Amino acid sequence: MFLLPLLPLLPLLPACSSAKAPGPPAVLQVDDSRALKLPLDEYLLTTSDLDVLVRGRESLVRACLARIGAQYAPGAPGGIAIEDNERRYGLANAELAKEYGYHLPAGEKPAQEYPASIVPLVSGEATTFNGAPVPEGGCAGEARRELHEAELQQGMEIPQRLNVESYRKSQQDPAVTEVGRKWSQCMAESGHEYPDPMSAINDREFSAATPGDHEKDVALADVLCKQKVNLIGVWSNTESTYQQALIASNTDVLARHLLAKRKTMELARAAIRP
Repeated sequence: MFLLPLLPLLPLLPACSSAKAPGPPAVLQVDDSRALKLPLDEYLLTTSDLDVLVRGRESLVRACLARIGAQYAPGAPGGIAIEDNERRYGLANAELAKEYGYHLPAGEKPAQEYPASIVPLVSGEATTFNGAPVPEGGCAGEARRELHEAELQQGMEIPQRLNVESYRKSQQDPAVTEVGRKWSQCMAESGHEYPDPMSAINDREFSAATPGDHEKDVALADVLCKQKVNLIGVWSNTESTYQQALIASNTDVLARHLLAKRKTMELARAAIRP
């Protein structure tokens, strides 16, 4: 289917003052990352944004097909909803670990495909239908133009790059490597040897179609060790600091992109039809 502050100046204190500079902000305990928000999320396409964009595009495609006389009854949307940062630092949900290991929840319906007779009209392979002209690039191409998706995708390059950069920098930060060491030690005490959290979720042993008991045991130990050492809290706090610095260094370009994103999202919301 065709889818897609500068800090205020402080008063000078007398030399004899015993006042101490404030320490770093406290790291909050984060046991589940489904609701986790990071500073760059505002500039990226979140799970909610993608849902609106797809629904808006689909509404425009349906309107286009109806205009040229093509009969199409859309099926129910499919897919599995994963929150924006839910697995950014690996699995962090004990209940999911118990049932699915590192696998995604089962039972979700696949996305509805267009009927074969409709695909050429959506993609633009056909140029006419019953004498009516098909828009350039098909109804999907027309929908994307109406939503200014080309400008949106072009603008996404920088926030996506910064998103990767902040992750890599935070991954190498001493605070994160130290909490990772504690996590690894906790896992070893549970009988599972992994050097870091991502090596567990990416273990090729767990690539079978369905999770086995060993995978579920490792996944649950993984989540419980993350909670014990507050890995999600430490890592997200560290990465947030890097993201704030990157945002401050790219203020102008990010501001322009944000305008483009807001424009597309407003158009998508306005296009959505039942």
